[in-house]
Amino acid sequence: MLVKKWIIGFIFSLFLLVGCQSEEAIPDGYYSYQQSEVEQALSLVNFEPEVPQFVPIPVEFIISDPYTIEGTTKEALDISFYSRDNDLLTYQVVEGSDQWPFEGEEIKLEQNVTAHYLDNDFAKTLVWQKEGLSYKLEFRSSVIGKDDPAKFITKDDLVRVAQSFQS
Repeated sequence: MLVKKWIIGFIFSLFLLVGCQSEEAIPDGYYSYQQSEVEQALSLVNFEPEVPQFVPIPVEFIISDPYTIEGTTKEALDISFYSRDNDLLTYQVVEGSDQWPFEGEEIKLEQNVTAHYLDNDFAKTLVWQKEGLSYKLEFRSSVIGKDDPAKFITKDDLVRVAQSFQS
């Protein structure tokens, strides 16, 4: 009887520990999102891109758009994460390399993956290539300019999100 209580207590503790670890996987200042909506969008394309594990804004709703690049057979997917205040984080992935110009500051995401960051006060953009796919993260605040620090997503925020990408 004592062994049975110990086993039940151990299993309960294990469930609590696993639950706490999944919440801790999202760093402070970042947010989860409805991954089921993103998984549904991924099922509409014939390639398997990586996706972020968290985002830098609280997500109110998600809009996805799978499409084919005009004049090609390359598939693409746009997923837009909107906050209640209409801030926008757009995730784009396209089959193939060199989809976007590589301008701006060079940043190392992983050992063999280099991204480029560009901030033009209208949008903050991070682009990179990995395993035959081109990725782009772009943040646009609902407030134009840098007047509202609460709406200011940094280069480091986008890099951290990009580094969280998993299949």
